[in-house]
Amino acid sequence: MKEENTPKKDTAPVVWAIGGGKGGVGKSVISTLLAFWLVRMGKRTVMVDVDLGGANLHTLLGIKNPERTLNDFVTRRYDSLEDICIPTPEKNLRLISGASEILSLSNPHFSQKVKIIKNIFKLDSDYVILDLGAGTSFNVLDFFLFAHKRIMVVTPQPISIQNAYGFIRNAVYRRLSQICSKKPTLQTLVKTAMDPKNDLKVRTIKELFEVIQESGDLETAKTLKNEIARIRPAVITNMVKDPREKNAGRIVQLVAEKYLMLHPVDYGSVAYDQQIYSMVSAMVPLTKLGQSSDALACAYEIAIRLL
Repeated sequence: MKEENTPKKDTAPVVWAIGGGKGGVGKSVISTLLAFWLVRMGKRTVMVDVDLGGANLHTLLGIKNPERTLNDFVTRRYDSLEDICIPTPEKNLRLISGASEILSLSNPHFSQKVKIIKNIFKLDSDYVILDLGAGTSFNVLDFFLFAHKRIMVVTPQPISIQNAYGFIRNAVYRRLSQICSKKPTLQTLVKTAMDPKNDLKVRTIKELFEVIQESGDLETAKTLKNEIARIRPAVITNMVKDPREKNAGRIVQLVAEKYLMLHPVDYGSVAYDQQIYSMVSAMVPLTKLGQSSDALACAYEIAIRLL
């Protein structure tokens, strides 16, 4: 199914961002499995480890000590992200490492973040997969929001489902705050609504929009609704051991529709595979995962849907 390298193209790459609230849900594993299938489909792909404070994606690809990292780009040792791309054992798949040992990049300045984002779109690639860090910091949310496809990874555990909803909620409010940045009064209202115990008793996005409409700013309310609808995250349930556990993504979808007025799409589930976690522990590249792997088969179906 592999294809030869394709000629360089003038169009910007399609960007997929993969997040998931807290750590431990398998974002890096899902990122790697999706990248595996993209290159097998002939798509030149670059993986970017945007877990800037605890990067480990290189270990899943069989690279022990990355020679170049994002820190080298931010500190201007290299002029472009192309210069710090590292080849991987898998043909047509390259890596940009986040360098976990470089603490200076764990909280990049706004200008550094913008520089990284702009240069991602200049990469000579068909697809770019961003493996995001844990948590809901502005940096994580901003990388998630600028992507073409925003992917949420969740596990069947209740705490993971709760964290996934919290991640999407914070992403929604982050986007609203960005849009309202030139309207101080409205931005203050959005920040107030982010507190679940706010004095205005605004508990949902719907209630927030009602307050904005009551102020007479109908056009802004309409604009905000349209922007929220565009977020439309794709939800993947990971590490499923029982068919009943596949509903985790559906639960996130229903709760987000009810309280956030946006419509996540349940893209399916990935089966728990002990082989994967044995390989991770042994630092064996996940691209060597056997074709008989149920998780790899699940990832193929999801990759097809995402495309």
